[in-house]
Amino acid sequence: MKRPCILRSFFPSLVALLTLAQSFFAVAITGWSWSCFAAEGPLGPLQAATQDDLFQSTSIVRISIEIPEEGMQSLRHSMPRKGVETKPRAQARVSENGRLYTHVTVQLKGYTTFRSVDASPGLTLNFDKSSPKQKFHGLSKLSLNNSIQDPTRLHEKVSRELFAAAGVPVPRADYAFVLLNGRELGLYVLVEGFDKQFLKRHFERSDGTLYEAGVLQDIDRPLRVASGKDRTSSEAVQRLLRASREPDVEERWRALERSLDMDRFLSMVAVETILCHSDSYSMNRNNYRFYHDPGSDKIVFMPHGMDRVLGTHRSGLDLSILPPMLGLVARAVLSTPEGRRRHVARVGTLFTNLFQPNLLCVRVREIEARISSAKTRELSFRGHSPLMSGPGMAGREFPKLCDRIVERAASLAMQFAHLPEILAPIPSPGFDANGVGLIEYWKPKRNIDRQDISCDAEARDGRQVMRLRTSDGDLRTSMRAKFSLSAGLYRLTGSIKTTGTDGATHSISPFVLRYSSERFGLEQRQLNGRAINYSFKVLGSRAPEEIELVCDIRDDSAEVWFDASSLRITREDP
Repeated sequence: MKRPCILRSFFPSLVALLTLAQSFFAVAITGWSWSCFAAEGPLGPLQAATQDDLFQSTSIVRISIEIPEEGMQSLRHSMPRKGVETKPRAQARVSENGRLYTHVTVQLKGYTTFRSVDASPGLTLNFDKSSPKQKFHGLSKLSLNNSIQDPTRLHEKVSRELFAAAGVPVPRADYAFVLLNGRELGLYVLVEGFDKQFLKRHFERSDGTLYEAGVLQDIDRPLRVASGKDRTSSEAVQRLLRASREPDVEERWRALERSLDMDRFLSMVAVETILCHSDSYSMNRNNYRFYHDPGSDKIVFMPHGMDRVLGTHRSGLDLSILPPMLGLVARAVLSTPEGRRRHVARVGTLFTNLFQPNLLCVRVREIEARISSAKTRELSFRGHSPLMSGPGMAGREFPKLCDRIVERAASLAMQFAHLPEILAPIPSPGFDANGVGLIEYWKPKRNIDRQDISCDAEARDGRQVMRLRTSDGDLRTSMRAKFSLSAGLYRLTGSIKTTGTDGATHSISPFVLRYSSERFGLEQRQLNGRAINYSFKVLGSRAPEEIELVCDIRDDSAEVWFDASSLRITREDP
């Protein structure tokens, strides 16, 4: 008796697929519409105050920074810092459009994007630290990002508009031409700081405690208090930590709802998932801030650092709508049935209402046209400097960004079109009394551009094999087996073979994929296809861990038998 392992992976046209999935989640987001993506950015509840004209202007500011040699020497001692220790500072004069700002505190910023002050540094400018009440277009603090990891210079602005439209507190972004001691640094991404003005725009009370963690550090590590009257109280953080570590899933969910602003947290993680923002809190314990809101007595997470999104970090554009979670709180939420259900529903809602490729690409083109126009004016102002000549990196790269947006939307649509399969629990091998289990659950990976691959399990020569067929005589697919393991030591043994219609048998060297490192990213290990003998350990801190085996098949035959029947996994510890 034949047993189908998956449905035929035949997909309709891209447009139909997107329509199908987005129609499935066609619900409105209160108070928001796509008109928010006008040239001035998102509106509604995040309407900027009149004095915050920086993010409403159609022009791009020109910022000149002057740092005395003493301050330059201080900044030359700056290093990329992973923790929350204090960075060297300098005092500067900043001028913009004829207005002079004095006693501006300057620090270098960035970790992987860190550059020295004599190169193309990322900068943080604090206008009121040494000059109380001094503001730059209504802002007391801003960052100037060098965009080393984003040649488009579009990721930050587009991503932040999406988070804002989803109701997630997030600093706004725009652009500035930057000069440092008369040296042209070029176009920078200007980002609003996490300061009192920001908190007042998003919360009824701004006297709570705003925290900043170090690079790749969770909320259980030493934290820096960015603002707040009571710098010693950490009970709210400890309450959230206890909730996240609660072993009973039902009690954990109740405790998390009491200590965490769950609605905004789910929206943040959902947008991070949609954008493949794998260098985020949820997936990498990175690029975030969190605030203890005294009004609700709950913790509110806020995203940061979005220069590597949409397949430019460590995830492909086919990232699952249930990606691996390294963030302690994100892992705690999504490991509960209710958290998992609500996460998938939130991803579907925001995908439908926000991540619409046609409108997003219109927005991308609007921003790019504004940058190009400003560069032309800057050329004229500076007398055709070679630095700004040519079409510019953003002009060359923005069509690729639109392509990535379309591809990501297609992947999300495909996943939602097969939602029961996505939501199915990851199985565990059925270990016998000797601790030996079989690796089953094989199925071809779904791909948008591959059609008419069928897969059936059947007996052949006394073994259980998978029969793969295609109608075009060119069988190209990737067989996958995913399984979940508890903490312990394991050994994988056996072999994997394919047999074509010509009778020729070939050994396959599979890959083992794991998301178990300290950073988000696949640990990929290729095994010997003739005699697999691979030992590995699942740590208690990462258990249960999902392991995936990948076998790429390229065969000119229209029919192939895939045989992994000899593959065994053995638990080697008691």
